[in-house]
Amino acid sequence: MSIFLIDPELTMQDSTASQRFLDTLVQELQAYAIEYILVKETNINRCKVKVDNNSLIVLFNGKIDTISGDKNQIYNFISTVKEKKALIWAIAIDRDSRIPTDIISEKQSYDVWEQLRCRNLSTDYLPAIAKAFSRKIITLIMPTIYSEKGMIFASHRRLDGEEITAKLCDKIITQSKESSVFRDVTAVEVGDEAQDVIDSAMAKCDAFIFIHTQKSSESNWIQKELRYALLRNIPVLWIQIDNASIGELRIKPTEKPHLSYNSADFEDDSELVKIVDEILHTLFELIILRNNKVFDSLNTLKELFDVKIVEHNVTNMIYAISVPRKGYHYPQRDIQQYVQLFGRTPTQKDRDDLKVFMNKNETEYDSSVMLTDRIVKSEDHGKMIVESFEDFYYHWNEYINPRKERKDMEIVISGAFPDSDEICKQSLTDALVIFAKSILKAGYTLTFGSHPTFQELFFEIAQEVESGDDNRMLNMYISKWFEEKYAVQKPHFLSHAQLIETEKVDTIGESLTLMRKEMIQRKKVSALVCLGGRIKENKSEEGIREEIQIAKECNIPIFIVGTVGGCSSQVASEYEKENWKELNNASSKLNKSFMESLDYFALSQEMISYLSAEETEK
Repeated sequence: MSIFLIDPELTMQDSTASQRFLDTLVQELQAYAIEYILVKETNINRCKVKVDNNSLIVLFNGKIDTISGDKNQIYNFISTVKEKKALIWAIAIDRDSRIPTDIISEKQSYDVWEQLRCRNLSTDYLPAIAKAFSRKIITLIMPTIYSEKGMIFASHRRLDGEEITAKLCDKIITQSKESSVFRDVTAVEVGDEAQDVIDSAMAKCDAFIFIHTQKSSESNWIQKELRYALLRNIPVLWIQIDNASIGELRIKPTEKPHLSYNSADFEDDSELVKIVDEILHTLFELIILRNNKVFDSLNTLKELFDVKIVEHNVTNMIYAISVPRKGYHYPQRDIQQYVQLFGRTPTQKDRDDLKVFMNKNETEYDSSVMLTDRIVKSEDHGKMIVESFEDFYYHWNEYINPRKERKDMEIVISGAFPDSDEICKQSLTDALVIFAKSILKAGYTLTFGSHPTFQELFFEIAQEVESGDDNRMLNMYISKWFEEKYAVQKPHFLSHAQLIETEKVDTIGESLTLMRKEMIQRKKVSALVCLGGRIKENKSEEGIREEIQIAKECNIPIFIVGTVGGCSSQVASEYEKENWKELNNASSKLNKSFMESLDYFALSQEMISYLSAEETEK
């Protein structure tokens, strides 16, 4: 596919913001060796000849309808593009440019202002939105990222959700014939071991739909399914029915449901069609948001292997790795391995295609590995392995950079949901899971303040990491101000973490301040990681700001993740304009990455590398 990027100066009166967006877009395309043509006034006629029905045109909406006839070159160019049936993506950089030029006015624009708004981010984060858009282009031409034929797993309670789920799944299959939907009643055959079939389906699915009815919170199976999806980076679409209670759910995909309906809505077929369209659209957004992480994984691999990784097939994301062997006295050849990256669950066809590719490759190799951003159990198919990117990175990093024994140190995570759309809030959950796993695998104790949603995820993560007694890997601080609410859960907490209760003082604010000081201001704390948080009119009431100040008083390194939105995004912007050195002694480049990057795994690894170097110097 040929990609044409139209210079914003041809379509806009003020192209300042659009040029910033375009600069980042170009950098991302260049990083992945995606060829493109920048359409300018000097080459517009030559470009017009090259466009065909296998072209993608990207342009910025603006005032281009005021000139007519041959004098308006860009207007004529777009007319030609439309005649040749090329794909056109229009970008609305602000609220005033949401409607494209009249000849393509039916096209839906990529709304940059809305992308910032739903994340609760300022225009300082325009490069982050440009990166997200660039991945839409890359996804279009890289088939390992997304497949319309992926499996959707419907998680529901039979007692009160079976009829609604049945209608919903039947309509999804009707309206999206490429999709397959797993619903236990229809998918489990008579005589099968039901739970084995369900577990297998969860492992193979590309997305979850959680039908949240009144009795869902009573089901341990639903909690198991949600836990499975969240810990394995599988997108979860949360659909609330009849205002079912949120507070009774022990594990939640995000802070609030993505969609809410009444059960009566599913009785009207015309209404059900609209519901399914909305569900499919929202689900697609969730899947793409998650699957884009494969590009972050590629960057992380390049950092790990440096020049030892070579591109073999950019379209199918196949790369060759060559690493010298260690631990043997006599000379021997390097380890030769091929990897293929997936932003979805690899299928049998994917395995067959990779075998064909490897059979055509005459180079001797040790193994080929299909890497997915899903957390999966390693599958051995002879010389072919299917494995999660996280495990792959962990094993290779241990081989290349053997971990030294660490001191008894802690990293504090401060996280709270920001005020943003529920789809974007899942970025916070993703980041928390990734940072927690990286911290525990690196040998640190994870310390956090009690939060009803996050504490359960941390408990599960500690059990999965399996590097010791999970209740010795976690420190959970909680104020006795809330003792009446958590008293019943105390035995549960103690079975999963070291529970540290801080005293109740005069007010809730003073009680929380005391808890934060006792949690952070200790010699064992190596760093504070801040994510999200609500923005308040009175900044002194923002918990993240208070925790940052508490850490600064003891010279504890602070790392602020900006792209999850909320208070942390604002604070990161402020320190960028002032001085990163007030937070830590890391490079401006690393702090800038924490502000702008969506690659939370790479950030967590860079932070741990920095802290390890600091510990070595001490």
